[in-house]
Amino acid sequence: MGTKKNETKLVCPKCGAEFEINQHECTVKNATVIGADSGLGTIYMKLKDRQEQLKTAGIDITKYFSMKTPSGEEKMMKWEGDIPVAVTADDPVLRAIFDAGTVPNHDLFRRWVMAQVFCGLVYEGYYGKGFVAWVHSKGYKYTWQMTEEELRVQAKLWKKDMENFRERNRWFNGEVVLAMIDDYLKKLQKAINEKQRKHLHKCKGVPYICIGGKNVFVSDIDAKVLNPLKSVRCKISMIHNDPDKLYHAFRLFNTKRIGLDWQTPCSARWIDAYKGAGAFYTMKNLILFHRCVMRDKRGRMLSKDASLQQLMTKAMEYSGEGWRLFGLMRKLITDNGINIKAKRAEWAETKALKRRCQG
Repeated sequence: MGTKKNETKLVCPKCGAEFEINQHECTVKNATVIGADSGLGTIYMKLKDRQEQLKTAGIDITKYFSMKTPSGEEKMMKWEGDIPVAVTADDPVLRAIFDAGTVPNHDLFRRWVMAQVFCGLVYEGYYGKGFVAWVHSKGYKYTWQMTEEELRVQAKLWKKDMENFRERNRWFNGEVVLAMIDDYLKKLQKAINEKQRKHLHKCKGVPYICIGGKNVFVSDIDAKVLNPLKSVRCKISMIHNDPDKLYHAFRLFNTKRIGLDWQTPCSARWIDAYKGAGAFYTMKNLILFHRCVMRDKRGRMLSKDASLQQLMTKAMEYSGEGWRLFGLMRKLITDNGINIKAKRAEWAETKALKRRCQG
């Protein structure tokens, strides 16, 4: 059937997708009412730079759109209830992105984490199959880069958004950092010992080794390599409960850290934290946005709200034991018949469609 002459519709100029205007939804611009029966014909929509900023920050941009009026003027709009309003440069969400580098929006729940977890669950490669093999495939350096970024975000959230801070700090915190460092120091010492046994060089009769791309005299190993790292580790042990100080101290350790082989196994404590965080946010998103629910002790399916409450209870109970929460996540996926490969294919198709729209 053809479009009625007086029916207004919003159309993406790239893919032709139509955006429905409900019967009672409207906006006013220059005394022009835009609604389902406003008689304006077709208004073309084009995604703008501000939408990209929102998307990059993890914001669900489905309520945002850029509208071109018949006069040729373009405005970025968003839905507030049933009313679309113009988005200005001082929009609170945009200001949060610019000022803090993170968005205190409790509706985000880090949806990209679920995509990463699903990728890891179906991984098959050089390191084997499954999530842990996928983590190792990212390389040893990744654990340090990821943790530094995580601590940076937590320092931003501290005292500003305590709910989000507590959810993240439950898994990555000072105790995990100290465990990572201790594990690293043991592996560094082992690498130094192996270098001395198998790859010892001499300069004018003085023995030296090459570790992390640096030549170090054997007599200087403690003073120039190990002691500076141990000094920062000692500092971290005293301030590890202060998120801001912890971030800066960890960053300092990272700059002094001698790089190990990229195939070096990740810290077991770090992997457990990575599993816990991944499982928590994956389950939260499955419950909130994918109609998944948990079972009670009798095996009966719970409601959405009860499932969320059970997730929070289990997250606190399994704090420091991420592997247990990861097991609960697997059960949730199985109980709700989630096909991981099908979900990933669906997301890939959606992503491709968005790229075509943004052209």
